[in-house]
Parts: sequence; structure tokens; C-alpha cells
Amino acid sequence: MDPRGSRWFHLYLCILSSIPLAIAASGNCSVAPLSLPWSNVTVSTNGVAVTRGIELGIGTPNQIFSLRPSTTLNNTRLSNVLDCVSEANTSCVGGKGGVYDSSRSSSFVASIKDRWNGSAADTETATGSYVYFNDIMEFQSNGTVWGFPVVEDSDLVSGTEAGLPLGLNSSFLAAVTEANVAPSKAWGLYAGDRSLSPVDGELTVGGYDPARVAGNFTTFPLGNWSLQQACPLQVTVSSITYDHPNGSSDSLLSENMIACVEPFQDRFTFTPYVASRFANITNYNSSYTNLTYPTSNAPDGSITITLDNNYTTVIPNSELVTLHRGSDQSGRYAITNSSIVDTAIESNANSNPATVQPLLGGMYLTFNYLLVDYESGQFQMAPAVPGTHISNPESLKKICTPTPSPSQSASPAPIASPAPSKSSHTGAIAGGTVGGVAGLAIIGAFIFLFLRHQRRRHGESTVAPTETTYPWSPSMQSPSMSDPQSPSELPLSLALSVHEVPGNSKSDAPPNFNTNS
Repeated sequence: MDPRGSRWFHLYLCILSSIPLAIAASGNCSVAPLSLPWSNVTVSTNGVAVTRGIELGIGTPNQIFSLRPSTTLNNTRLSNVLDCVSEANTSCVGGKGGVYDSSRSSSFVASIKDRWNGSAADTETATGSYVYFNDIMEFQSNGTVWGFPVVEDSDLVSGTEAGLPLGLNSSFLAAVTEANVAPSKAWGLYAGDRSLSPVDGELTVGGYDPARVAGNFTTFPLGNWSLQQACPLQVTVSSITYDHPNGSSDSLLSENMIACVEPFQDRFTFTPYVASRFANITNYNSSYTNLTYPTSNAPDGSITITLDNNYTTVIPNSELVTLHRGSDQSGRYAITNSSIVDTAIESNANSNPATVQPLLGGMYLTFNYLLVDYESGQFQMAPAVPGTHISNPESLKKICTPTPSPSQSASPAPIASPAPSKSSHTGAIAGGTVGGVAGLAIIGAFIFLFLRHQRRRHGESTVAPTETTYPWSPSMQSPSMSDPQSPSELPLSLALSVHEVPGNSKSDAPPNFNTNS
């Protein structure tokens, strides 16, 4: 790429990164829901390191990441390649879900934190090292976002919590909505199954997959409780029982327990009292660690979790107890010891209760489909359809509130909008509630200067336009100046139709977030 063109592109990304993301309660209802599989992803160039998560391509050319969804994160957090010394350390790279190398991305733009367009909701530690930057993010055929906000997080004490942010102030949800890659910030999630017969999961942004829902949705209010981190998906557990094969049951809970529904962690984190009760009832041998047992003394019961509104989930023994697994030398999640079994309960019987934040993790969401719309102030759960399932993009249910006109004082109720013939799934983040107007003026001036600069260049250059590629799309040839899709002739919306995804049926109505099931 011509160095002058590179400077213009970096200036463009700098402008994007300086404009705050819109936090409006509306969306583009002509866009289809964004479907992202939760599966095994190869995250090293040598093909060895494999991590289960949501696959993202960041940078130019793409660096591949596999990130686990988290409702307690609001910014996309990545590990720096130096955290693993080099990419050749496949065990480390796989364990972190991929590592980022800014020197390999021609579209990397570092930012001052106060001018960065990410979320300010996440907290930092005194021991951490943080780099705030913007880059291109791609979802393969599902869409592209320019100027996406990312954090490089290197914490020598607590370690990097790399994850895909689905929190209350998620810059990821704001970005894909602002860039017209998803119709709204509502999302549905099936976590899949990590048993010995694994099943892929799926995240749907701007809707949900009704084929994964086995029953009626139950509505819960959003929570504001917090210990170490904010907990938007808060529930109250009224009963936990250990159910023996002979039909008898033992109670594990002495009083109501507030817990977070959090897909980032697969295990259950209960209170120290619950963990201690489970250990006693299952004859746990303290010579073993982390609630593991010899295969000859494996627990044979299941667990039933009941919430205060009688919403009940049964975790069968086949999921609760498995052969001991962990990260192998390649970073894969695999059986590491076939002589002992592991339980899906965090071993914290000796912990200080004040430091424990109970979590209903990914295993809980193997049996429950999660549907979240922060703007409604509620979230929903329903029993999930188990087993292998191939998602059909045309059957996804869209959740979207149309963008109000200036004369409207309030937004209409969420509806399923008519399906367009084609929908744009590529865009740049450029918007805001107040600063967006000024931002568009700045971008308009930039485009005018860029047009004039490009026309002068083309008057002097002898190189054909098709011999140059732009950094935001390695596979896309540079169009001529007369091409209406030329990046130098972008409209002020900065949307560019490159990837196309089928729309949804007009009859795709979302569940009612305002009625308790």
C-alpha cells in the first residue's frame, strides 16, 4: 500500500476511535441477526493451539481469536503475544484464546484512554498493563466492523481475563449495532455442551434461535449486586439438592443464595457452605484436590437447582462428573488424567464467604437458553433443546426497536421488522448521542480532503487501481474512483455493503419481555 494512503487510513481510524459509541435504544431493523458459533477454533498459525469460544478476526491481516462470552466484561480484552513470549508457545496461546501482535496489523491504531471509544465501565488493577487501541474486527462471512475498540490486558498478578464482552455497557454490542452488523444489542445464547460428547453453542446478537428453546421463557429483572464485578444477570437460588440414584435427596443450601448467570466460567461456584456439604455427602477424600475423586469412588448423584420463582434445572450425573480434564500441551481442553474424576463444582470449602461470588456457569447454560435485552431491564431463560443442532439463519428470531424519527418522543415496543432482500453487514463505528453530529461533520471534512487527495494522486499515478489493496479488506481490490462503492466516496453513515446475509421472516416476533411467564 502507498505510504500516503496508509497515513490517510490511519487518520480515518483515529477519527473513528475518537467518536463515542451511540448508546441509543434503537436499531436498524433491516439487518439480520448476527450468528456466531461457539466452537473449537484454531488460534495459532501452526494449526496446533485450539480453543473453544467465539471466533473473531482482528487486524490486517486477521489474527484469529477464540473468546469466551462474559457478562461481567464490557470491553473486548486480548493478551499480548509477549505474554506467551512468542506464538510458538502453543500451550500458552491456546489457553489465552489467541494472542495479539500489533506489529503484524497495518490497521492498528493506539489511543489515549480518555479519547478511546470503548466502555469506561470495566475496572483496572494496580498491577495491570493496558493498551487501548482500535482495529478492524471481522466475523468471517457475517460482517466487518472498522475502528473496533479493544484492550490489551497484561496483569502479572491475576492474569489476563480475555473474553468477549456481553456486559451491561458492552462496547462489543454497541459497536456491532452501530456498524449495522446486528439489528440490536439484544442477544440469545446457547452455551453448548462440554461433556465427553461435546456440542457446539451459539451466540445470536440482535435476536435468538427458537430451535434451541424447549419451553416457555421465564422473565427475571436485571440485578445491580456486585462483589468483585458487576452482576447484571442476577438470580436468587432458593434450593440446591443432591439427588441419589435411589430417589432420596440431600439439601445443600441452608439459606437463599444470590448468584450470577455467567457463561465465562464453565463450573459452578457455590458458597463455601454448599461446597462443604457436597464434599461431606459424596465422601470426598481430602487427600485429593479440587473436589476430584478416584474413579472407584465417583459421586453417582445429580444436582437440582431451584430459583426463588420455582424455575428448576437438573444437572445430570453425566455432566456433573467426568474424567479429569484440562489444557493439554497444545492448549486444547482434553482428558489429562483418566484415573480420577472431576466434578463441576468449584472447590472453595475453606474460602472466606465474603470473597466468593456464586456463579451459575456454562454448564448451567447447557440446559438453559439465555435471552438478554438490557434496554428492557429484564432477561429471560427457558429450557434448552440439547444435542447437536445446525442453525438456520433464516429461522432466527429478530429483536429490534426501530430507530425513532426526530418527532417521536418515545420508542415503539420491540417488533420483528420485515426481512430485506439483502442486508449490509459491514460498517464503521461512527456515532453518538451528542458528539455524533460533530463527529459526522469531522468525517465529512475528512472525506472531502481524502477525495481531493485521491483525485490528485490518480492524476499523477501510472499504476492501475486494481493493483492496490486497501488494508481494511485484504481480499477486496481497490475500486476505481467512479465506483460508487469506493471507500473514498463513503456516505456519512460510513456503511459499506460487502458481506450479505439473508434476512428474516416478517413473522419472526420476539418473546414478550414485559410479561412474566
